Amino acid sequence: MLDILTKISIRDIPQDLGLPVIKNANPVPLSPENFHSLKPVEGKRIGFVDGGNNTIYLSPGQAIYMLRLYYSIFSNGQKEEYGRYTYIVDAHTNLNENAFELTIYDVDNSGIFPESMRIGMDEIDERDKIKAVGAYLRRMGEWLLSAKIINKCDILVRDGSLQTGAKREYEYANRLFESAREKIIVGFSKTCSLLTSRGYSLIASIHHLAEKNRIRAPWYYHPIAKGISTIKGDMFAVKLHPFSDYAFRVEVYPEKEVTLALGYLIPLSNDPIMTGYPYGLLDADINARISDEEAKTYRQVIYNHADSFTLMQARALDAHDRISEVK
Repeated sequence: MLDILTKISIRDIPQDLGLPVIKNANPVPLSPENFHSLKPVEGKRIGFVDGGNNTIYLSPGQAIYMLRLYYSIFSNGQKEEYGRYTYIVDAHTNLNENAFELTIYDVDNSGIFPESMRIGMDEIDERDKIKAVGAYLRRMGEWLLSAKIINKCDILVRDGSLQTGAKREYEYANRLFESAREKIIVGFSKTCSLLTSRGYSLIASIHHLAEKNRIRAPWYYHPIAKGISTIKGDMFAVKLHPFSDYAFRVEVYPEKEVTLALGYLIPLSNDPIMTGYPYGLLDADINARISDEEAKTYRQVIYNHADSFTLMQARALDAHDRISEVK
């Protein structure tokens, strides 16, 4: 089996990387001419936002989620302010209205979410819709929290893309952009699944092009494509530290501020835990995270207080997980 795995995992370095594939946009051929050097800048207040979610009860018609939102504000390399908010969300399926009825318990009285909300099933672009409600609500919460703190910082960096999918998420994102006059908003994605026309990772292809041409980081790459209509601002690839193994997909709004926005992230990207990744996002990820172990603790509380029928409903879905735990 080892010889099979070895053959599969090793591929020749391609000579033709292909063109960027961006939906409804015109690709720009990959070229070393599209790399731009960056210099570190300091002196602005930078906000970071992230969220986490986990499921603590799941049945075909009801789910209970735990959500957490976190923000921090850094200035001159130091964390000056932060907020961490936790929510319990009870979601019930309403087949008559083709919707999910949500009751939201604001543990820390943040005032970000309303006490109740209705989410249409057509808003969730997933096959197992009730399971996906928690992540959908978390994404909305990240936009709402961003809008709440935008006036406290000069640059706001959110984990993930500035791209939005569902209509309501788009509306919440627009609230942020409308309130962000004279501010810079950055979407910094930990992962990127975009491809080239040859089937290679787009970010890896750009990173490889930089190394092949001995282009030393920090740099950003632009343009990737023309006429990208699905995001605010524009899309870039960036590498923030010469000793990092990673390049990332980034979006900046307004796009004319890219050199300034990314320059402010360079001094925050020296942490040895993950060199080249902004420490503010690392801090936000850690503090927003709801681990499976934490979720398991609260799940047990629910199970200990649930009636027999509620437990039966959960067992309609949990047999696979129980069997997987068998050693």
